[in-house]
Amino acid sequence: MRVADIMTTDVTSCKQTDSLALCATHMRDLNVGAMPVMDVDNNLVGILTDRDITVRAVSQGIDPDDALVEDFMSPNPITINLDMDVDDAAEIMADNQIRRLPIVDNTDRLIGIISLGDLAVDVGEEDVVAETLEEISIPVR
Repeated sequence: MRVADIMTTDVTSCKQTDSLALCATHMRDLNVGAMPVMDVDNNLVGILTDRDITVRAVSQGIDPDDALVEDFMSPNPITINLDMDVDDAAEIMADNQIRRLPIVDNTDRLIGIISLGDLAVDVGEEDVVAETLEEISIPVR
């Protein structure tokens, strides 16, 4: 099965110059744990997760209304294309200990996203998902 068969295509993103509070509100409203981050030219420049907001900002006493997304996002995200096999996408997630992969077209424009949850729900390959989750969860020291 290809990534294109299960990816989410209606992806909301935030700008790198948005406040963490604004992005967190969007994430809450959409019930998502991460958002792609775009620059002024609408190029994908990062990923912001709920963990970035809580652990890297709020827990450090930083006011999310005054903090910019670009200062807390993970820059240069790993991306994949829509023709990739879902097993290969799961392997990339496991190897890099990430739960989400942005999907770009041949001009590097964001066209979708796939998450570990998508693999579990849509693919039904419980063994692949369990193995991927196990590898993602190994502590990095």
